[in-house]
Amino acid sequence: MTGAEVRALLAAGGTVRDVVAEEPDLHGLDLSGVTLEQCRLPGADLRGATLDGVTVRSGSLAGAILVDADLTDAVFESVDLSGIRLTGALLTETRFTECRMIGADLSGLRGLAVSYRLDGCSLGLANLQDVVWRGVRLRGVDLSEADLRGADLRDAVLVDCVLRDVDLGHTRLVGADLRGADLGGLSDDSPRTLRGAIISEAQAAAVCRALGLVVV
Repeated sequence: MTGAEVRALLAAGGTVRDVVAEEPDLHGLDLSGVTLEQCRLPGADLRGATLDGVTVRSGSLAGAILVDADLTDAVFESVDLSGIRLTGALLTETRFTECRMIGADLSGLRGLAVSYRLDGCSLGLANLQDVVWRGVRLRGVDLSEADLRGADLRDAVLVDCVLRDVDLGHTRLVGADLRGADLGGLSDDSPRTLRGAIISEAQAAAVCRALGLVVV
């Protein structure tokens, strides 16, 4: 389908299935309440669009541009969101479940309170600089090689999450419960980057080994 055809179809609302289009121009479009099922719209331009209450199941929005979009109450289930750009987006009560979000950009999100959920998502290589996750509970999230520089994870709880090779420069971790996280290969710099976090005895022993200490 052409971008103009996709735009008209989505503007009509309701449930849309099996639509395929490369880089459709949907910027500024009001998609409130629309349901997308098995649609493949890689590279979609959704800058400034309203996705209030949208449901997206399966399919792909890989590389989509959602800069300054409103995703209030939106639901994404098993969607390929690799490389998606969410800079300046509003994620109020937004839910991402089992989504592929490798290389996604979630920096500069609007709103002060964390009210979106990420369950079972893959955020490897994601740009999460300065993200505010204070008090958030993450379950089954793979953050391998993600950039968390300057992020606020104070009092956060990470369950079954992967933090291998994550950049934690200037990340605030006071009170963050990392006992259920895979911290990967620790280094002699780990005591500094993990300062203030809650870790398990096994993780503490691994930190000591990285420092060349023998625990008996």
